[in-house]
Amino acid sequence: MKAKLLFSLIGAIVIFAWQFLSYAMPNFHKSAAEYTPAQDSILQECVKQGLTEGMYFLGQPDPSLSMAQQEEIMKELDGKPWAVINYHETNTMSMPMNMIRGFMVCFVISFLLFWLFLQQKDPTLMNRILVALAVGMIGFFFVPYTNFIWYKAPDIFAHFADAIVPFAILGVVGHKMAAAK
Repeated sequence: MKAKLLFSLIGAIVIFAWQFLSYAMPNFHKSAAEYTPAQDSILQECVKQGLTEGMYFLGQPDPSLSMAQQEEIMKELDGKPWAVINYHETNTMSMPMNMIRGFMVCFVISFLLFWLFLQQKDPTLMNRILVALAVGMIGFFFVPYTNFIWYKAPDIFAHFADAIVPFAILGVVGHKMAAAK
């Protein structure tokens, strides 16, 4: 159990540190949070329109319309601008709690990954790296890439790096720790 907890702690640090690098410096995800000088007028318009907190896909027909009406509007919208707005009424940056929750998620991910390592019948370094990469890629394909298919998030390659780099490192570290167990 000591090895599992130690790897989970080391893994949480590796993933958390990578996420810091990925989102803070050099900020590979900056293309998904660009600044626009029009932000004040856009936000004022959101308030003026009475938007409630939520995520909105702009450029779709009203779902209360009939299917035939929706299909007609979809034809009219083809080739026109669209947007996704993730609107919040209050800007709160609770860094300590968000960082604690993020670190705990990294700890659980690392714990589960080490458990997978211990289940392997052929625990070679390459197999452990491949298992770690498979876990990273499953996470990548399940949310960021599937969302990219529909919503074209501009930071898809940053998400791909997030699925590869820290998990390859954990494959190497996990191999050494599982072998010493």
